[in-house]
Amino acid sequence: MKLLPYLFFVFYSFLSLAQPTKIIFDTDMESDVDDIGALAMLHGLADAGAAEILATMVCSLNPWSVPTVDAVNTYCGRPDIPIGAVKTLGVYRNSNYAKIISEEFPQDSGLGEAAEDAIKVYRQLLAAEEDSSVVIVTVGYLTNLAYLLSSYPDEISELSGSELVRKKVKRLVCMGDRYPFQQDIGKWGNFRPDPGAVVYVSRDWPTDIIYTGGGDFANLIPSGEKTFDFPPASNPISRAYAVFLKSWNRNYHHSADLIAVYVAVKGWEEYFELHSQGYNHIFEDATHMWRLQPNDPRHHYIDNLLEGVNPEDVTEVFDELMVTPIRAKMTKE
Repeated sequence: MKLLPYLFFVFYSFLSLAQPTKIIFDTDMESDVDDIGALAMLHGLADAGAAEILATMVCSLNPWSVPTVDAVNTYCGRPDIPIGAVKTLGVYRNSNYAKIISEEFPQDSGLGEAAEDAIKVYRQLLAAEEDSSVVIVTVGYLTNLAYLLSSYPDEISELSGSELVRKKVKRLVCMGDRYPFQQDIGKWGNFRPDPGAVVYVSRDWPTDIIYTGGGDFANLIPSGEKTFDFPPASNPISRAYAVFLKSWNRNYHHSADLIAVYVAVKGWEEYFELHSQGYNHIFEDATHMWRLQPNDPRHHYIDNLLEGVNPEDVTEVFDELMVTPIRAKMTKE
C-alpha cells in the first residue's frame, strides 16, 4: 500500500465515467471531530467525480456548527453548497473546535441562527431531483429527518415529507450506535440525545436504511493521521484534528462518520459486511437491538469488514480521501 498515495487518482479516475452519487450530508458538527473528517472525505469523493454534494445540513443547535460546515465547504472549493439547520426543538452540545474553525477560516454564513430551516432546504432540494436519485447520509442526530418526515405539503411541493422521501430518496445511510445491539444507556452515541426522532425515523422512513456502527468497529480504521502532514493553520481539516486530539495525545481518531460517508457514496461491497435479515428495534430510551424476526426489508446494518480486508488498507483510502481537498488547494496556490 506504499504506492497508494501515488496511484490514488489513477484508481479513482474511473469514477468520473459513472454518474456521481447525489448526496445530502446531515451532521451535528460539534461533539466529535470525525464529522470534519467525513465532510472532508465527501469533498474528496466529489473531487474524484464520485459524489455530487447537494447540501450540508446541520442537526445541532450549537451556533458554531453551521459556520464550521461553511468554512470546510469554502476551503474545499464549494462555498455555495446550501446549508440548512434545525431551527426549533433540537440538541445542543459543546464543541472544542467549532468556534475556532469558524473564526480562523473564511465563511460567510454567520452563526447557525442565520441559516435556513433544514426542513425547507430538504424539501426544495428533493422536489427538484429525479425520482429515487438522492442518498441522504446522517452522521448526527436524526432530528432534521424526523422533521422532514412529518412535514406537510406546501408551496414547494404538494407531497408530504414522507411522500417526498419515498419518491425522491434512494436510501438513507445512518451512522448510529453499535451493532448488533446497544443496551447501555450510558454509552456515547448519536441516538441518545433525541430518542424520539430515532424511534420515529427507524419506524416510518419509507426507503432502505443502512445503519453503520461506531465503537470497536470504527476503531478498526484509525484515520486522520495524514491531516498532520499539513500545517494546522493552513486548513480547517488539519486544524480541527489538531485541536480535538490535543487532549487525547495522539494523531488519529476513529472513522465512524467516515464509514457512513464512504458507504453512502461508494457502497459497502468492497470493504464491508452487510446484514439484512431482521430489523433494528429501537427502544424509547434509544438503546437498540437487532432482531432477526420479523424481517423488515428496509433495514440493514454494517458492523464489520469483509473477511480478508486489511483495515490498514481502508485507513489509507480514507486518509487519502480526507486530504485530497488539501492537496488540491495547495496545488492551486
